[in-house]
Amino acid sequence: MDKPTRILRDMKYARIIELIAEKQQIPLEEAMDMLYSSPLFEIIDDGTADLICRSDIYLADEIIRTHKTSQAN
Repeated sequence: MDKPTRILRDMKYARIIELIAEKQQIPLEEAMDMLYSSPLFEIIDDGTADLICRSDIYLADEIIRTHKTSQAN
C-alpha cells in the first residue's frame, strides 16, 4: 500500500475511533481497542468487500454492534 493511501486509511480509523468513543461514552483508548480487536477491522484494512468506502458513522455503528454481540456470547 502506498504512503498516501495508508495515511488516508489511518485518518479514517482515527475518525471511527472518535465516533465510537463519543457514541459509547468511553475513553479513546477503549474505543481504539474496540476497533482494532473487531473482526471487521481486518476486513476493512485488507480491502475485502470495500468496507473502507462506507461512511465513518456506518463503520463505527457496525463495530459497536459486533462488539455488543460478542460480549453477549
